[in-house]
Amino acid sequence: MENPNGKIILYSSYQVGESLPGYVRFALKHLTETGFKVVLLTNRRELSAETLDFLNNNNIFLYQTENHGFDFGMWRRFLKDLAAGRGEFVSLTGINRLLLMNDSIVYFQDRFKEFVELAESNTADAISLTKSKEYHPHLQSFFLYLKPEALGAFFMHLLETPEQENYYDVVHKLEIGLGKAFIDAEVTCDSLFKTGPLPVLEYPNLLAQGCGFIKRRLLQGRQSVKEKLFYVRRGASDVLNADYHQMVIDSGLAPDFKEEWLPSYIGGSIRKVFDKIWEKPLEKFGAPIYNKFIKPNV
Repeated sequence: MENPNGKIILYSSYQVGESLPGYVRFALKHLTETGFKVVLLTNRRELSAETLDFLNNNNIFLYQTENHGFDFGMWRRFLKDLAAGRGEFVSLTGINRLLLMNDSIVYFQDRFKEFVELAESNTADAISLTKSKEYHPHLQSFFLYLKPEALGAFFMHLLETPEQENYYDVVHKLEIGLGKAFIDAEVTCDSLFKTGPLPVLEYPNLLAQGCGFIKRRLLQGRQSVKEKLFYVRRGASDVLNADYHQMVIDSGLAPDFKEEWLPSYIGGSIRKVFDKIWEKPLEKFGAPIYNKFIKPNV
C-alpha cells in the first residue's frame, strides 16, 4: 500500500449496482501502468466479489464515501482524511504529483502514459487535457495534473470552499474558481490539446485528431434544455447532434476496449427528432421564435 514516489491518481466515479462499467475498468487498469498509485473514489454501496478482485489484482485502492459534492466533494473528503493523518499509503505532504480524474469522460484509447509524460515535460505547474475560457479561463477538471507548485493553491481552494450540491455551483465555485485561485497564486496553467475558448464544441475536431476520449454525456445525449441552448445559441446544433458513437468507432478503439462499453444514447429517437425541429429555427431566427412557439412545449 505504500507509495514512496508520492504520485497519486484520484479517479472519482458515481455508480449504481455492485460492479463497475467496462470503460471505468479500462481506465483504471491502464492508469496503474503510469507509475502512479491509483485510488478509486466512489459512492458507498456493496460491491461484488468480482469487482473487489479486479481492484485488488490491479493494486487499486478503494475509497468509498457518501454521495454528495460530485467529484470535487469526493476529492475533498479523501484529501481531508490525508490531512487528518488517516491515509493508508501516503500523507498529504507526501504527495508531489496529483492527477485528478472522473468518469464524465470515456477513454477508449490507452494514451495515459503519453498524457502523463507530456504533462510532466510541460513547463506549466498545472495541466489539463483541455482549457476553457467560458466565464473565466480555467483548466477542465476531468483530467487535472498538478505539480508541487500547484498543489498548495489547489489544497487551499478545495479545503476552504464548502462542498456544493448543485452541479452548476460545483462548476462555478470549484472548477472555475480554481482557475481564479491559480491566477492569484501565480500558478502557470496549460492544456495538452489546443482548442477554441469552448472546447465542448470541438469534440468532432478532437476525435479527428485522435484524442482518444469523449464526454460521456455526448454519447448519451444527456443534455438538459439549458445545455442544448448553449450549443444552439452558438450555431453549433450540428455539434450537439453529431453521431459521436460512430465518430469514436471511426477514431479507433484500443484492442482491449469493447464497443459495448461505450455508454448508449438515452435521449430516445422521438426526442432527437423533436429537438432538431426546434433547434434549427432557433439557431436561424433567435429567441423570439423559441420563446413564443417552442419553450411552452419543451
